[in-house]
Amino acid sequence: MTKPEPDLTLRADHAFLTLRGLKKHFGGAKALDGADLVVEAGSVHSLVGENGAGKSTLIKTLSGLIVPDAGEILVDGLPVTIAGVQHAESLGFRFIHQELSLVPYFTAVENAFIGRPYPRKGPFIDRAAMRRTIEETARSIAPDLPLDIPVGQMTTGQKQLVEIIRALIGAPARLIVMDEPTASLSDGEAARLHEAVKKMSDKGVAVIFISHRLDEVMQICDSFTVLRSGCTVGAGRIAETDRAGLVHLMSGREEVRGAAQMPAPDSPVVLRVRDVPYGSRGTQVSFDIRAGEILGLYGLVGAGRSSLMKLIWGAQPHAGGQIELDGKVLRAGRISDRIAKGAAYVPEDRRNEGLITSRSIADNLAVSQLPKVRHQAGMPWTSRRKMVERSEAVQSTLSVKMGSPWDGPLTLSGGNQQKLLFGRWFGQATRLLILDEPSRGVDVGAKAEIHALARRFAAQGAAVLMTTSDMDELMALSARVLVLASGEITAELTGDSLTPTRVIDAAFQHQTEKETQV
Repeated sequence: MTKPEPDLTLRADHAFLTLRGLKKHFGGAKALDGADLVVEAGSVHSLVGENGAGKSTLIKTLSGLIVPDAGEILVDGLPVTIAGVQHAESLGFRFIHQELSLVPYFTAVENAFIGRPYPRKGPFIDRAAMRRTIEETARSIAPDLPLDIPVGQMTTGQKQLVEIIRALIGAPARLIVMDEPTASLSDGEAARLHEAVKKMSDKGVAVIFISHRLDEVMQICDSFTVLRSGCTVGAGRIAETDRAGLVHLMSGREEVRGAAQMPAPDSPVVLRVRDVPYGSRGTQVSFDIRAGEILGLYGLVGAGRSSLMKLIWGAQPHAGGQIELDGKVLRAGRISDRIAKGAAYVPEDRRNEGLITSRSIADNLAVSQLPKVRHQAGMPWTSRRKMVERSEAVQSTLSVKMGSPWDGPLTLSGGNQQKLLFGRWFGQATRLLILDEPSRGVDVGAKAEIHALARRFAAQGAAVLMTTSDMDELMALSARVLVLASGEITAELTGDSLTPTRVIDAAFQHQTEKETQV
């Protein structure tokens, strides 16, 4: 991919932080491939990009958790090598992560001092001095925050403010990085947080604000940087762009449309989800999938895609609503009920949720269909011969490159490990196939083979429900796409409306109304 030239008008003499040409590879994967970032003192700077764009890796280079392979980081115009977390803190860098790290039984004062030296009066901790320190910091950004109750009794917005106060005490903060700080907040709590951000920037603190809510990015940020595939593809002033411009930079694709065909209108409905309570707003999810259809589910990190897949699979319970497979109601939280009715599942994390790494390839392929490899019907013993025959059949049918069936699954490449998870369902009449990130961590050749497997299941009459962070994969496989944002379906796209820009725009929108574009 040719790297577009970003707007470098932010490169001013008073730029506090500058990143130039950062690169970071993990094996063959390029997490950063020439990332630039310029943040001015006292500015609120938005860092945006779709899933896998490199935002997390870039932030980890600032926090000292990883060292870039190439490029440079400059603070006040001077190059620095951030040697670790403590070094980052000594530079005045503070990080507020999406997942809060507060002790629920501690007060705001006690939480703020975790990991920091306590003020002392002789041999004793000076709790009055602790409270004065927090009170002074809170006065400027959250004067009515309750300081003396356990944070477990606070609202999510109040907890976020505690995290900000913790970041501001101690050595003076020059940079605050906030990762999705309003993802779980009500509109009122988000407004309070926005006020706190404005007060910090007025005091000269730079803020890197990472958010999937483009409306708030346009509202509170001064400048922006867009990452795509590890590269900086755009940067500039918020006042000089708009939401559509940011979406276009994030997408960066020609307006190709989904390649898969919808099934015939008279194809039977295989999976029916009706009024299942889901999401932080207490909304309900409903959709159908027909035989032979591949339905894509897309959303940004934290949108709830994997949780919804697990709920449908029965790994998570649901209270209310109904899930049907071929017209038969599936009991909440019962995986065995799904398997008996012809459902199959390939999880996102193949090592921790899919493969039994302590058992052989043959064991992994047999575990979902043990009755077929029993030495004798009704007996608990498996037949070594039948297990070998099943392994060889899967090896031949799915082109799995392996040695002995009795080798461990981790002796295989990532792509062949993924094929094992497909092969686990080989030989059964699969009616529903649930795929969570089906080609994550595999090479291009294995990815094409996995796509062919998904299409094969659909061609045999199965309904396929797939979630993926890979936009190209989504467009190649899906006949229809549902977009999730904050646990809600914000768009249903098919036909001419199924384009990368439409998908990304729906994923980044923050609204309660469902938008249907057919």
